Amino acid sequence: MKIAFPVMDDKKLEATLADHFGRAPLYTVVDIETNSISVLENIGEHFGGQHSAPVTLQNSKINVLICKALGRKAISLFNDIGIGVFITQSVLVKDALESYNKGTLTQASETDGCAGSSKSRKH
Repeated sequence: MKIAFPVMDDKKLEATLADHFGRAPLYTVVDIETNSISVLENIGEHFGGQHSAPVTLQNSKINVLICKALGRKAISLFNDIGIGVFITQSVLVKDALESYNKGTLTQASETDGCAGSSKSRKH
């Protein structure tokens, strides 16, 4: 299973999470089955690409996105393509991943779009 984190730098697990999903220049990708970590460029529409960022992540076989905030449209697109979205307030990827692994993150719903609060299902 692959988990993507929108980040501001390429420091892998030490990377700083972006404040907003769509404006992150990079994604740290953690494959929890192979214990591998990679960094992908955000080639979504906001950065001159031809696809939305959710489709870009779908094409990279991402299963879960963990981020601080994202818009309602992005949440809806992720729901449509089967990528789970979880909200975190962590600053670093390693801390957000630890929270996910502990099951303490909340899964985003469309009502969470850009609000920064999360009141839906726990992971």
